[in-house]
Amino acid sequence: EENINVSIPHIKVKNSKLVAIRLAKLFYNYIPVNHQIIGVTGTDGKTTSSLILYHLLNDKNTSSYIGTNGIKTSSLNIKTNNTTISSIELYKTLNLFINNHIFSTVMEVSSEGILDNRIDGLDFSGAVFTNLSHEHLNTHKTMKNYFKTKLNLFQNLTKEDIAVVNYDDKYGRKIKRYTKAYFVSYGIKKGLYRAKNILINKDNIQFDFYKKRQFLKQFNINLFGNYNIYNSLASIVYAYEYGVSLDIIKERLKTLIKIDGRFETLSYSNNTYIVDFAHTPNALKNILSNLKLVPHNKIILVLGSAGEKDATKRHIMGKIACEFADEVIFTSEDPKNEPLYSILSDLTKDLTTDYYLTYDRKEAINLAVSLATKNDIILITGKGNEQFENIKGITFKHNDMNEIKKALNI
Repeated sequence: EENINVSIPHIKVKNSKLVAIRLAKLFYNYIPVNHQIIGVTGTDGKTTSSLILYHLLNDKNTSSYIGTNGIKTSSLNIKTNNTTISSIELYKTLNLFINNHIFSTVMEVSSEGILDNRIDGLDFSGAVFTNLSHEHLNTHKTMKNYFKTKLNLFQNLTKEDIAVVNYDDKYGRKIKRYTKAYFVSYGIKKGLYRAKNILINKDNIQFDFYKKRQFLKQFNINLFGNYNIYNSLASIVYAYEYGVSLDIIKERLKTLIKIDGRFETLSYSNNTYIVDFAHTPNALKNILSNLKLVPHNKIILVLGSAGEKDATKRHIMGKIACEFADEVIFTSEDPKNEPLYSILSDLTKDLTTDYYLTYDRKEAINLAVSLATKNDIILITGKGNEQFENIKGITFKHNDMNEIKKALNI
């Protein structure tokens, strides 16, 4: 982008990032014929919805997944650093998929990935919108800007593409006017497709699947919570509109594998230990309000908030924690280079009830285990299946479920 004094041939460009994307597309010979990319976006539920959809579409190992939980095919499982990987890595990965005759890729699309041009040049054949709630305002400043960024994915779809949208979400109901795609809505209260007669247990969810007023199928899925009704609906609706029969969808849902770091449970000595990624006010409220419906003695919650990210959500999460949980332990959660004191201060500044506070996440988990008596639910949120914690630029090995097991001596 700048003038340089070198003897080798070189080209000055206006935007080197956009040129790098063009070159990656050419270098990895990306031709989107016979390969479909489905983008899944929203504040919460991207990972779960994407992995369910990947599972539903993976007939004869012809589907793949790219997102928070890595790069996956039936024979491949690679860890990644970002929800939406860099453009060069993306085209390299798609080249690998196409050469191995993989027909579709289900891909999580984050708002930061859109802003950073990571999906530029991709030809999406469909998109899913899960919801939009308070998050990433350090980047977007306002919810309006946040929504406009998410819209980018839908505005680039053509009339041959599919847009599957949560119609119970107020932002979802706005998308129809901004996209040319074939628009399909889902929800519990609103939408073309709906879930009715819902039953939620600790180990599964069950609902009747309707199109308008017509009953189509009953589903029983080994997930927890009302929020996973929405994630399941998003995946089922897209797969059904894509051409997968409801009988096949029902059969494949029976073999759905538990998703790492999403409501990962351990039952031990009359107590239930849960690790979940919930790191937004909406996700935290959803999981806690659903757990309140499960028979229990106390809910003990461990949470923090990531450093160098949206600070405006922290006091909201602190209030939700103390409203829904019986014992709350505030602690570290990837503070990075932000002072942990300021993060914990933000989380607790509006609280008038008692709570515990510790700088050490391992100590917080040990404390939660020691506070448990009988028939308690111990919930650890914010990091899911992550393997490390970043403090002052130093990466420490850490996994919440492993720390629970160490605290229990199992």
